[in-house]
Amino acid sequence: MEVKQLSNLEPILRQNPLFRILSDKQLNQMLRGSKVSYYKKGRPIISQGQPARNFFFVLKGQVKLHLISSDGNEKIIKFVNSNDTFAEALMFLQKKFYPINASATAESRVLSIPSQTFYNLLKDDSELCLRMLGNICLKMRGHINEIEMLTILDASQRVARFIYNVMPADLKDHDSFPIAITKKCIAEKLSIRPETLSRILKKFEEQDVFSFGNGAVVIHNRKKLSEINLEQCQSIA
Repeated sequence: MEVKQLSNLEPILRQNPLFRILSDKQLNQMLRGSKVSYYKKGRPIISQGQPARNFFFVLKGQVKLHLISSDGNEKIIKFVNSNDTFAEALMFLQKKFYPINASATAESRVLSIPSQTFYNLLKDDSELCLRMLGNICLKMRGHINEIEMLTILDASQRVARFIYNVMPADLKDHDSFPIAITKKCIAEKLSIRPETLSRILKKFEEQDVFSFGNGAVVIHNRKKLSEINLEQCQSIA
């Protein structure tokens, strides 16, 4: 990527904790060997067993991380949304190959960053390493919350919490927001059966909380959804 394009990407990159702590010079160094790629829905980004030379930042769209079992079934690990990274752990661990697959679930714009370049920045700056460690701890806490959600909350609570977490913060009653994830993918992510998800979505629609359909979610009662989520947070605190 040409350095002159730094000014276009810097505001977006600075929103992510991984890049926020970099100086302008360090960010510039990182971007010198980076590349922006465009992916249509369903296009693979990385494949399991492929050499792990880069990690990635989703500039726009959504990416699905998944595994394929020996019998051909897909297991979704997680969804990576805009302004988030994936495959960076391999850089810290110095792993040589990607252990998962990644593909776009919607039209996506993805920045690939040379892992060795970023690793060298950390290696040469001990203070940067300590700040990075703090950011990683915060991200790990988010993953722990996801595990707690799957093990403690029931299916209806998982769905409510998922919708609450992907809902824009400034959304008002009767507003809608687009959602690129299919019902099938949501069911797999939340470890519930597709038919169970359909019943739960119908229940929340009948209760006038929210409705899901045609690639969008309509929030009927934001306060009620917030109260449901607050109850769930207290139950796993």
